[in-house]
Amino acid sequence: MAVTKIHPIKTTLKKAIDYICNGDKTDDEIYVTTHLCSRENAHKEFELTKKQFNSRTKTLAHHLIQSFVPEEVSFEEAHQVGVELCEKILEGKYEYVLATHIDKDHIHNHIIFNSIDVDEGKIYHSYYGSYMNIRNQSDKLCKEHNLSVIDQETQREINEIKRRKFVSWHDWNEDKKGSSYKSKLQFDIDRSIQQSVNWQDFLSKMERYGYEIKFGKHIAFRSKNQQRFTRAKTIGDNYIEERIKDRILNKEKELGNIIDIKNNEKVKSSKGYERWATKHNMTTAAGTMIAIRDKGFHSMTELEAEIKRLSFQVNQLRKEFRDKEFELKRIKKITKQLQICINKKAHYDGYRKNPNDKIYMVMNRKDVEAYQEAFSEVEIFIKQFPHLKKEILDGIKQGDGKTIFKKLNRHSKSLHDIQKELAEEHDKLQEKRSELDGLKANIDQYFGRNEEPKKSILQQIKKESHKSPEVKSKSRTKDMER
Repeated sequence: MAVTKIHPIKTTLKKAIDYICNGDKTDDEIYVTTHLCSRENAHKEFELTKKQFNSRTKTLAHHLIQSFVPEEVSFEEAHQVGVELCEKILEGKYEYVLATHIDKDHIHNHIIFNSIDVDEGKIYHSYYGSYMNIRNQSDKLCKEHNLSVIDQETQREINEIKRRKFVSWHDWNEDKKGSSYKSKLQFDIDRSIQQSVNWQDFLSKMERYGYEIKFGKHIAFRSKNQQRFTRAKTIGDNYIEERIKDRILNKEKELGNIIDIKNNEKVKSSKGYERWATKHNMTTAAGTMIAIRDKGFHSMTELEAEIKRLSFQVNQLRKEFRDKEFELKRIKKITKQLQICINKKAHYDGYRKNPNDKIYMVMNRKDVEAYQEAFSEVEIFIKQFPHLKKEILDGIKQGDGKTIFKKLNRHSKSLHDIQKELAEEHDKLQEKRSELDGLKANIDQYFGRNEEPKKSILQQIKKESHKSPEVKSKSRTKDMER
């Protein structure tokens, strides 16, 4: 089974929602999805729904957690599985906030949903039978997405990973020494690429360096002293199979990385390696300077200014993308309110003609109030997106739901097209920035410009525990789509 847990929230609902939507855990809330509520005011909207139905339940919401096998699922797919799970178990009747946490090796979904539904105010009863339904639906979705179902042994392994918070710092520290498995694998892949004429030649050289190779969804390597295989993708996007093949074909254009001679244990233990590393660094630094010049930069100040400019543009594109995504979500949500306004407008018009007619209000109160409540939501929407004001108000006035919904659908399609353009531009700029970042990193490393004051062990643990190799390497536009 995909691991699922559920528990009630009886206090501090806002804190719980803020926690699961934390930007450090969800890539600036890219991996946050809401249904029938807004991210910022979800706790208030949950409460308002309860007031509408005079609900007396003490449970404010339910908190569902869905975990996946480490290193198996992508951020986007995990989030999509979460959306599909919500559709299966909540059937569109409950307000919810879904957040995918990507800051750990074990990607997992947090789902907080209202304890009553929005249609009839029925209370969601959480018991063994409902939990088993959630678990079974989760397992079914994982199988449909070709994901593993997690057994109890795997779950214990995940829990152990959660407890060992020092691991990320340990890997970082070993990497600085040049003694970690990942650091050595990275080095051996890089030098094999430089020595190889094709893919088969590369594989032969990796085997000659003492690696056992496993093929599957992602290529993995295991040295003699390792118990488990290491997926090449875990050391960065530059080491997935497709990128390795591309780097072999274009190795003449590729610059290596500067080796940290000062802190590398292998350098300290081998004079031959030290000489090789020194020569390698000089050649790489020279090649880096040439590459910087070829790109039109005459100083590091100019290079850094361009990186800063590109970073600003990338962030602006992400913001624009999220703005369009927010508008799409609001359009999807407001259609229900628009339908209510169109259906109840005749009742409201009757009330407006004679507001003092008590008999009319007794007979039509629910319809009039439903219109008023729905129209207040429409007014908020219009203030947010004034460019849609005329179409919406004309549609309500004329009672023409078909036309207005057609216009909103066309507008939604245009927003999707804009998102696609933004995504393509984001990819281009991100790739350019990553290239310049690599050039700057080489120069900084060679001249010792990136050295920092030593920090305490606790500070290092705190800093590194929030980092994930996959998060640091993920930059493609599909990151933005959720």
